[in-house]
Amino acid sequence: MSNAANNLSIYLIVLCNALCHVMLIWRLRLDLAAKLKFWALCAGIPLAVMVTMRLMVALGMIPARVAEQGMWERATTLLGSVLLLAGPFLATGAALMYRRRSRLVAAAS
Repeated sequence: MSNAANNLSIYLIVLCNALCHVMLIWRLRLDLAAKLKFWALCAGIPLAVMVTMRLMVALGMIPARVAEQGMWERATTLLGSVLLLAGPFLATGAALMYRRRSRLVAAAS
């Protein structure tokens, strides 16, 4: 695959992951404002990571090729990669904890 096709594949995987988590959040019994907040978090984390990594490569802070990266650059790239896929998981987990806390508060009052 070419480099452009690889980039497109990665973005497609991240988009599908985020959409799956948006559907999971949609099925939770939350008010619309809470759902929108968690949807924004679900889409915002990967988007922020993508923009940040692209800017770091464009500004020359990190080499585009992994083979040319030093230890710090490789660790930053690894953290960005993890956040691309784990960001929506974190948003879904936060939505589940919010729902559980809301149920406990409603039951206590």
